[in-house]
Amino acid sequence: MKIVGYLFAGLLVLLGLMFCVAAASSGIWPRWILGGILTGAGIAVIYFLRMKVPETKVTVTRKIDLSGDVQLEELNCKSCGAALDAKSVSVRAGAIFVKCPFCQSEYQIEEAPKW
Repeated sequence: MKIVGYLFAGLLVLLGLMFCVAAASSGIWPRWILGGILTGAGIAVIYFLRMKVPETKVTVTRKIDLSGDVQLEELNCKSCGAALDAKSVSVRAGAIFVKCPFCQSEYQIEEAPKW
């Protein structure tokens, strides 16, 4: 889309300069005005095309409502037994994964049935 805009702006500037050259050789003052307007419009289009659109940052917060009583337990690595922190846990595709910073093993946490 920007390429079309640059081509359009270049065409406007070219036409504006052609009108200015024609006005210089013939001395007709309305051509100066039209040439200035076309050249200014082309420069304005280039300016607006080069403006950067501010980035919008989207933050997603998920709240989970758990049924029943929930107790906090210390999480240890299955491979080496090292204590894991919150940075070791990640959620991907709706599943909870753990990556041990010590032995670099990675596995999915599975909830044991309650019965």
